[in-house]
Amino acid sequence: MTFLLAAALSHVLILGIDGLSSDGVRNADTPNIHKLMERGAWTLKSRGVMPTVSSPNWMSLLSGAGPEMHGVHSNEWERFNFKIAPACKGPEGIFPGLFGVIHQQRPQANLAAIHDWQGFGRLVEKTAANHVQHVKGSPEATAAAIAYWKQNKPLLLWVHLDDVDHAGHDKTWEGPEYKAAVATIDGLIGQLVATVPANETLIVLVADHGGTGTKHGSDTTNELEVPLVFAGPGITPGEITTRARNIDMAPTVIKALGLQPHACWEGAPLR
Repeated sequence: MTFLLAAALSHVLILGIDGLSSDGVRNADTPNIHKLMERGAWTLKSRGVMPTVSSPNWMSLLSGAGPEMHGVHSNEWERFNFKIAPACKGPEGIFPGLFGVIHQQRPQANLAAIHDWQGFGRLVEKTAANHVQHVKGSPEATAAAIAYWKQNKPLLLWVHLDDVDHAGHDKTWEGPEYKAAVATIDGLIGQLVATVPANETLIVLVADHGGTGTKHGSDTTNELEVPLVFAGPGITPGEITTRARNIDMAPTVIKALGLQPHACWEGAPLR
């Protein structure tokens, strides 16, 4: 995977789909995700981190490191209620993340996160972001993200959507209701992708975990492996056949922007 010069990249849109399994992409009606895959670099075998629950995995995506480094070990983690101290601390006392690293090197850049799951917000460095907003419901969060984009044209917009995870918990990750929820989210992804300029935007699709039955958090491949897609200027289309981990996402984005990763990050830019 190669990139054009960072000067050609004006925006990054990260689509974080909670609970999106690789089988969900394979088996549901996902034309918009597949369009991204066709014009981008992709894998359905990116490895998340253990345990296979939301907070440790979203933090790993945000920070380029695993729970043993950032200290987010469960969904019960809070900034002032934790068992493992972060190996490195940023200005807010949490492990340095993507928002903080970009803000330090481009302090004038507009950075935003709009999230469906309320817990996502506590993982974002708010002093580095211009806008962090909880909007309940994936269609509503999508509409808020599109409105923010049109008004502000941020360098980084992270959109977190949660309805797929709800469907898995309510009806199983293997059931028709889950596939229908994935198809609905795929439509929202199409709306978001259509909003941004394709020739100036790196679009990244990520997920925190999959599921088995109505649960996740166990040590199964269906819960650990998730899709990871990069589409945008200068990316050579095709399947990523080398090792891919969710902790590599943030370093890859930083590399694409022509910036330097944090010294405490353990992930590496994907090639």
